[in-house]
Amino acid sequence: MNNIDGRRLSDAIREEIRFKAIQEWNEGVSPTNLARKYGTSRKIVYQWINRYKQGGWDGLKTRMGKTGPKPRLSPEQEQQLKMLLEIQTPIDYGYQTTLWTCQIIAALIEKKFQVKYVPAGVAKLLKRLGLSPQKPRWGAWEQDKKKWMSGCMSVTH
Repeated sequence: MNNIDGRRLSDAIREEIRFKAIQEWNEGVSPTNLARKYGTSRKIVYQWINRYKQGGWDGLKTRMGKTGPKPRLSPEQEQQLKMLLEIQTPIDYGYQTTLWTCQIIAALIEKKFQVKYVPAGVAKLLKRLGLSPQKPRWGAWEQDKKKWMSGCMSVTH
């Protein structure tokens, strides 16, 4: 089983592997030996053990639905942010640029909503809102003023 990519296995098979591994762990097999036997890392085996300890056999079942962190902003706050980004520019907040970068938006979110975001989180948030951040273009703008000016828009759709 060592050469099988677990992500390509069905949920039912992965679930069965977890059940067998925990059954063996209950019988005294070490996490290191289980990791070797099932072709995974000890970290994953310990995650299975923790899921079993917290939720019993049900804790080992395949989780359905959304996983990952919940959004930090409410839907109303997200819509308010979207509106701010569409009708204002960073200049309105004291920045020397017209481009909404992830760093500037993160600062705006913290100021307006008292919620901290890292730039990567801002990029995901913008994608969810149907927007994208602007990245400054460096170069000789004198050569093509139209192209340079097109990069100075606020957030794009």
